[in-house]
Amino acid sequence: MVTLGLIGRGAWARIIGATLDSLPEVRWVPLNGPGASVDGVIVANRSKDHVSSALPFVEAGVPCFIEKPLATCLEDFLRLKAAAGAAGGHVFAGHLHRFNPAAEAFCAALPEIGPIQSATALCANGKPRDDTSVIWDWLPHPLSLAARIFATPAERATARSLEGGARPLRVAAQLSYEGRPFDLEASWLSPDPAFRITAAGTKGRLIFDDKAAQKVTLIRDGNSVALAYDPELPLTRELRAFVELIRGVRDNPSPVEEAEEVLRSLDAIERSAAADGAPVAINWPD
Repeated sequence: MVTLGLIGRGAWARIIGATLDSLPEVRWVPLNGPGASVDGVIVANRSKDHVSSALPFVEAGVPCFIEKPLATCLEDFLRLKAAAGAAGGHVFAGHLHRFNPAAEAFCAALPEIGPIQSATALCANGKPRDDTSVIWDWLPHPLSLAARIFATPAERATARSLEGGARPLRVAAQLSYEGRPFDLEASWLSPDPAFRITAAGTKGRLIFDDKAAQKVTLIRDGNSVALAYDPELPLTRELRAFVELIRGVRDNPSPVEEAEEVLRSLDAIERSAAADGAPVAINWPD
């Protein structure tokens, strides 16, 4: 039996708890902080509290699943990464769509459209938060798939706050990957939820639309083909992966090192938006 501690009381934390109830040989207990004896911890509270809630467990070497965003600033993320490295423990980045069967089918089909030339993403809902900006709330989703799309880290970001000023409620951004653009828009002001990524290659286009009945479509040679994918819920697959990591039957499929590309891109987007669209280079330490 694997015993997990769950930090968080909001709607998503309740969904996580219900999903854990469906996994065999797994039990969970609510946590407010360190003290309980658990095999792993899931942090799903307010975004700004993710790092402070996780750090005591990370420092103790307890495997931690941290919902997106892993942190709400690059400095906090680097503290978390350093703590994980020092303790030798696992941090599992909660990037849901890395475990979405439809997103997996989308990524697997990318070679079908030839070398990638560009991509776009639209992320929207009508649920503003008061503990972060739309940049850190929505953009981790498409950015968690960007490495699969472009196979290289982003080099530069430009962004503008379209509504909301310094804490954007709606933002437009562009990342450059060896000169290839990834244009992103995220909004908390839409009556219609949306999460859609379109990749354009030399031989066609590929669309992942998480809100559509048919989520993955390949367009090539004038033909549109609906691609098949497993119907399993992404959260079930993601939480099972975390439990298997704790049991020692698989490596960490969403490690903190891979999340760093997402966090550095978010940081550059935020800094560019604060500078009214000035380009910001995404620098990596030597």
